[in-house]
Amino acid sequence: MFRVLHDLNIYFIYITGNIPSHRFREFMYRNIFKVKLSKNSIIYWKCRFFRPSNVHINDNTIIGDNAFLDGRGGLYIGCNVNIAGNFKVYTMEHNITSPTFESTSDSVYIDDYVYIGTNVMIMPGVHIHEGAVIASGAVVTKDVPSWCMYGGVPAKYIKDRPVVKYTLNTKIKDLFR
Repeated sequence: MFRVLHDLNIYFIYITGNIPSHRFREFMYRNIFKVKLSKNSIIYWKCRFFRPSNVHINDNTIIGDNAFLDGRGGLYIGCNVNIAGNFKVYTMEHNITSPTFESTSDSVYIDDYVYIGTNVMIMPGVHIHEGAVIASGAVVTKDVPSWCMYGGVPAKYIKDRPVVKYTLNTKIKDLFR
């Protein structure tokens, strides 16, 4: 019975992500699926979740279309974070050296003022520090220091970024996006 309820929950989260009303999705994410979502943040449509109750999204954060947010190990996203579309973050993976292939999990932390480009994948246990930029298409397997740019597969240092603190405009929310 537990498995059936679990599968239905995943299905309803998936359906919610495909509803083209931003305000309705926000209501469902906060009140039904228990995502810790700030009132000043935006999750665009077609977002998918594993264990949404372990996903924490702070003020003025924008998450683009087709995101996958894995909360099984804990996912913490800071303030004024801008994440482009097709973003994937994993907090759980399999131990490929184990004869039982068991799962391992570790939290992912994305600090304030981070910008993440399109088609980025972040692996379990990664901490992206304040003001970092992740270039489009990167696969992040290790921690990223503050105020620098990383890119590639696996992601490597590209250059420093100037310290720029800003507030993203999340007041205008498209009704159908």
